[in-house]
Amino acid sequence: MTAGLTAVIFSYNRRDTIETVLRSARFADRLIVFDKGSNDGTAEIGRAYADEFNEIPWTPTIDSTKAEFVPKVDSEWLLVLDDDECLNLEAIAYVQVAMRRAEFDVHSLPLRHYVLGRHEEAAYYWPEFHPVLFRRGAMEYSASVHGPKMCVSDSHTRVDPETGVSVLHLTHPDARTWIAKTNRYTDELDRASSISVTDLTPAGILRTMGDWLSKVPPGGNPYLTAIAALRGIYDVVDVIKLWEQEQPRGDSPFASVCEQLNHDYDTLGISRNAAR
Repeated sequence: MTAGLTAVIFSYNRRDTIETVLRSARFADRLIVFDKGSNDGTAEIGRAYADEFNEIPWTPTIDSTKAEFVPKVDSEWLLVLDDDECLNLEAIAYVQVAMRRAEFDVHSLPLRHYVLGRHEEAAYYWPEFHPVLFRRGAMEYSASVHGPKMCVSDSHTRVDPETGVSVLHLTHPDARTWIAKTNRYTDELDRASSISVTDLTPAGILRTMGDWLSKVPPGGNPYLTAIAALRGIYDVVDVIKLWEQEQPRGDSPFASVCEQLNHDYDTLGISRNAAR
């Protein structure tokens, strides 16, 4: 087993953030990058910074990738980050001290989300904590989308946000990115959902959106309303797709309609030959 700290970065087409992410983890004893076939220059930057660069198969989400590859990293300590997660200076100092003291096996750091390009501490997402630093074997990852990160060890600590320690999560620059990710994640059959098909009623949808919008402080600004609404939209799209998965579908949902229309066109004598 490799002594010290190994930083593990998972990347795919994040040229705009990947260099900052890699620099934030470069203090580690070893830096390993797992890249899922980037074609925008991310891989070239990764090779320049990494002690070990690995090309791995593309997957639409990160969960199954982490579940497969994190256990393969042979290191005493691991610092695991996505390609849009950067440590601030306080977090770097915390990691270095935490490893020297070795009081806990798992360290969950505050995750400072940047949604629609900014972070707001009055938003629903703050504070949220992610276990990014841990001893090898102390954590297990679920392969399911948004599945649980499980602490195998009972020796766990959560860092107080008041310390200033945080992981900056540069996740969604705009609404378009959020919606695209919503579609990609909810397309996965193996995913954890916070909603069920029984919620697909007018009252259920109103309740879902209301629950998220209720997190906006009174007199909340448009930004706080926008991100709460986007979070509610994720759940609404999720429940609709859960319902769709239960519906009987043939090879093409429009096959019978097209068959009937083609029969009607035949009765009018409209040729099936496209050439006139």
